[in-house]
Amino acid sequence: MDAPALTQEGALTLAIAVGVLVLFVWNRLRLDVVALIAMVTLILSRVVTPAQGVSGFANEATLTVAAMFVLSAGLVRTGIVDILGRRLTRVARGGELRLLIAIFVIVIPVSAFINNTPVVVVMLPLIMGLTRNTGIAPSRILLPLSYASQMGGTLTLIGTSTNLLVAGLVLELGMDRIGLFDLTLPALILTAVGVAYLLTVGRWLTPIRETDQGLEARYELGEYLSGIRVEKTAGIVGKSLREVRFGEEYGLQVVAIERGGERIEVPRGGDTVRAGDVLVVRGKMADITGAVRGKGMTVAGARPRFPLESLEAEEHDERDTTLAELIVPIRSPVVGRSIRGLNFRGRYGIPVIAIRRHGHAITEPMRNVRLEVGDILLVRGAAEELQKLHQSGDLALLGAVDLPVRRPGKLRFTIPIIAAVVLLAAFNITTIMVASLLGVLAMFLSGALTPEEAYADVDWMVIVLLGGMIPLGIAMQQTGAAALAVSHFLDLVSPLGLLGTLGALYLLTSLLTEVISNNASAVVLTPIAVGIGMTLGVSPLPFVIAVMIAASNSYITPMGYQTNAMVFSPGGYLFTDLVRVGAPLNLLMAIVATFVIPIFFPF
Repeated sequence: MDAPALTQEGALTLAIAVGVLVLFVWNRLRLDVVALIAMVTLILSRVVTPAQGVSGFANEATLTVAAMFVLSAGLVRTGIVDILGRRLTRVARGGELRLLIAIFVIVIPVSAFINNTPVVVVMLPLIMGLTRNTGIAPSRILLPLSYASQMGGTLTLIGTSTNLLVAGLVLELGMDRIGLFDLTLPALILTAVGVAYLLTVGRWLTPIRETDQGLEARYELGEYLSGIRVEKTAGIVGKSLREVRFGEEYGLQVVAIERGGERIEVPRGGDTVRAGDVLVVRGKMADITGAVRGKGMTVAGARPRFPLESLEAEEHDERDTTLAELIVPIRSPVVGRSIRGLNFRGRYGIPVIAIRRHGHAITEPMRNVRLEVGDILLVRGAAEELQKLHQSGDLALLGAVDLPVRRPGKLRFTIPIIAAVVLLAAFNITTIMVASLLGVLAMFLSGALTPEEAYADVDWMVIVLLGGMIPLGIAMQQTGAAALAVSHFLDLVSPLGLLGTLGALYLLTSLLTEVISNNASAVVLTPIAVGIGMTLGVSPLPFVIAVMIAASNSYITPMGYQTNAMVFSPGGYLFTDLVRVGAPLNLLMAIVATFVIPIFFPF
């Protein structure tokens, strides 16, 4: 077909869109920063008016997504996900297959009504602890967990921010409103296909990246723990550990002190070094040797006399310390900060003994390690300190943590509030945006959630991404850039017919999502989906639904979807693991969606 003439504004919009895609793929700038760059560039170049440029922040989709984050936070903070997670730990001790089935039964329906990211945030520590106790490799479980949460998110309009974003965009583009449960039946068929795949072929393809190892083996501690005996002539005798500065001077961490047959399990900075002490330190042997050379100290052994595993079962000093593993959750304030920069021991009262990332122990000096989402920290501390740290949300204890939910009595309010929001939208009594905002107000008035907690639990990066990128979608439609893209796309796929065009759009959306994230690809391709339908003289809705579902199911890369990134490091996955398991699933879903979508959304 003949390509439409490209106006100056259209060419500029295409250039901005291509630049945004390049920045997304480059991945050196945060997604929200790129979105703001796109918004400001559109305004300064006068492709859109200032009012249009900031209209994304007043869009129904953006406001609804923000409200849904708050509603999800209310459910999480009053304990619904914790209750389901503990039930999971009770029913899933019969082996790997039973655990997988239990995860699907719990996570998929919950993710349909609660934003799937916090569902995985809560479930991840529980499942990691469960795999530790049962000897199941986490890599066998965590990828299906991520995929299940994505599938569940497609079942309703409120299950994921992508669905709401696309629904908001089509309103801006002049289409009818998409209902809360319009997606449910086709998405349910696709979810059933995905679950069947994960329990059969996908299970066979899922790797075993970690076996049931002890803590020393898992963190490679045996190679990096040693004892330093302090002689009478040592210059550090009589000084405190803070004054000696083992970490700053030598890159070593004192994790215990053996003194006269006793052990100080959690030495403090104010503890004084005495002659005859054996300092159990963690670090490289070269650093240990350098620390003792010519300083009145000797290496007492390559391994401490007391293995770390024994610390878990024995009674210790009056503080009754224990070993524990903590995982860095998404949106944690510790992400991107070093152990030294955090003053970890001073802030949380416990020392970090070792860190694992992508299934491997980090061997560089821990004081310089900048923490990433999914890092697992081996720490040692008293139960009350560990519980306080877990409750802070900065880090999460692995395993079923016996902690009181902050407001268990408020659960009787949050469940009816969510039910009311769903019913108001389902019966078209009001829009999803109005219903969700009413739900937020009810959360505040019932005391289930405070405004401060709500602000903390909103993923502002997603909100800014939506608000900044929506004007680009509008500009593509208004300037003819979308029409030009539609023309070239149809030139390539028109011989395939309507079904082939639909399948090609699904695949294009899916592949783009793997590279630039789900919401970004949805913004770029939704105007094109609408244009395809209009150009072909058929309903645009099947093409819009294809973009919506494809953008919400990202299985091949860790950056395509937040939950993939969350499980990537704890599962010890390699990039090729996701490709091996996710690529066949992506292709299978594309084939099934091509035939299922037109049944419920005819051309």
